[in-house]
Amino acid sequence: MKIAIRARHVGWNEDFQQQVERSIEFAVDRHRSRIDRISVYLTDLNGPRGGADKLCQITADLRGTNPILILERGDDLLAVVNRATRRLGYRIGRTIHRRRTQGARAYRATIRAA
Repeated sequence: MKIAIRARHVGWNEDFQQQVERSIEFAVDRHRSRIDRISVYLTDLNGPRGGADKLCQITADLRGTNPILILERGDDLLAVVNRATRRLGYRIGRTIHRRRTQGARAYRATIRAA
């Protein structure tokens, strides 16, 4: 699993990058083997004007499914990243569960018919 982080118009340092990577790894640790790549894009939409304008966009490429896209906005950049990573972990789990149960229904139906 590769993590790529891009930031635009955001105060960025090495500590913040480590916090973001740690948050992502913690959220998706359970499904690490199914994830090829995670891309994180952070930006300040309004620049120095302020407001709820921090944007975090996370895209996860899973094996065998369409990419998962999470968008989150807010005031505090670290809080926005944490909310987005929590949502990402949940969405990946739901996607894997749905794929697993779709095949199981067809399998159960053939067993019951026999």
